[in-house]
Amino acid sequence: MSTTFDNNLMPAFHQNDPGAIEVIFREHYSSMVQYAVQLINDQQEAEEMVVNTFIKLIAMRTNFKTPADIKAFLLVTVRNACYDYLSCIDLERPSKKELLSLSDLVQTKKDGTPVLFTTDMLVALYEGINKLTAQSAEVFKLLFYNKMTIKDVAAQLGIPVKTVRVHKAKAVRSLRTVLSKRAVITSSLN
Repeated sequence: MSTTFDNNLMPAFHQNDPGAIEVIFREHYSSMVQYAVQLINDQQEAEEMVVNTFIKLIAMRTNFKTPADIKAFLLVTVRNACYDYLSCIDLERPSKKELLSLSDLVQTKKDGTPVLFTTDMLVALYEGINKLTAQSAEVFKLLFYNKMTIKDVAAQLGIPVKTVRVHKAKAVRSLRTVLSKRAVITSSLN
């Protein structure tokens, strides 16, 4: 079997042919791991998520009609696994899931791999942070740049935890709006 998709791949995959499974695995494994690592910043956990996603793919193999269906399934399932993972880790940390939800607005490369932040988007993010109110910007920077907990930010700024959460939500909402003006929502990540 060749290392690219051909006319016999999908029928062979539907019949649980090891060669077809290997072709699909080699075609997508490394890019899916890279995508997961970008989202959760944990290589070992990312590899485990991707392997579990491939197990699901193989179990549901007859549901996929085209290689594009397979790729879409892998992207969505890996992204959702990452979000589930992030929601289970230290709940007092800043919500990485909220910031990563900005990645739902990013474009993909020609080969379909997601680009989390383009230079243009980083510039837009920087400009957006500078347009936040002083306290929202300060809260955002302490939470996401300095990786402080909400309680630590509240103590440092001398404000209630609830106020920190309000400023964080305002900042994320505002930055999401700024980025949405510069990004294209892609169906491959929805």
